[in-house]
Amino acid sequence: MKDCKILVIDDDIEITQLLKILLSSEGFAVTVSTTAFGGLELFKKGSYSLVILDLGLPDLEGEHLCKLIRKESDVPIIILSAKENVTAKVLCFEYGADDYITKPFENIELLARVKAIMRRCCSSRDESEGIIEYKGLKLDTKSREATFNGEKIDLTPKEYDVLLFLLKSKGQIVSREQIVNELWGKNTLYKWSRSLDVHVQHIRSKLSRYLPDFIKTVSGVGYKIDK
Repeated sequence: MKDCKILVIDDDIEITQLLKILLSSEGFAVTVSTTAFGGLELFKKGSYSLVILDLGLPDLEGEHLCKLIRKESDVPIIILSAKENVTAKVLCFEYGADDYITKPFENIELLARVKAIMRRCCSSRDESEGIIEYKGLKLDTKSREATFNGEKIDLTPKEYDVLLFLLKSKGQIVSREQIVNELWGKNTLYKWSRSLDVHVQHIRSKLSRYLPDFIKTVSGVGYKIDK
């Protein structure tokens, strides 16, 4: 993960300094911006493995910046915000965020969340996995690309992870708790929020013209993809 670069966009100088120290101590290269437009410019010029984004920016709402970044890239985005209400969290997931951490945060938890995302996006992956296929849909586990009959499907990193987990479990009913524990860890925020449902909804929408209704909802339990 030594080659992973992180962009931090937050107008709180103390927090940006803290994050730079914490993340640099783990070997990450950290770039900081205290404004939304400055952060967007840095993002367009650089190549980043992760964006940590505050919502309360002085020149543009963080939610809007999240949408702008997501339109251009599938880079993982962690929202860092003092907003604790569920509506704000769900909206950020709908805008393309992959994780949401509330301020004040525990340093250990933040590092654990960052490392979990980086392991999926930066570390070398098991080459033996190769290609996973399902009725014309292909997931390349090395490039993390999804295609249907050769046509690329734009998935966010978290949408890809959810779809991959479901395809690996095809023919089985997997509970929401199983998916959340596997992809987010045992965290009550995600267990009780609608974040997983939002990701599944987005996956269904992006694949609807190819595989309509291929992800089945099992009421009160979770999801299933038939063999």
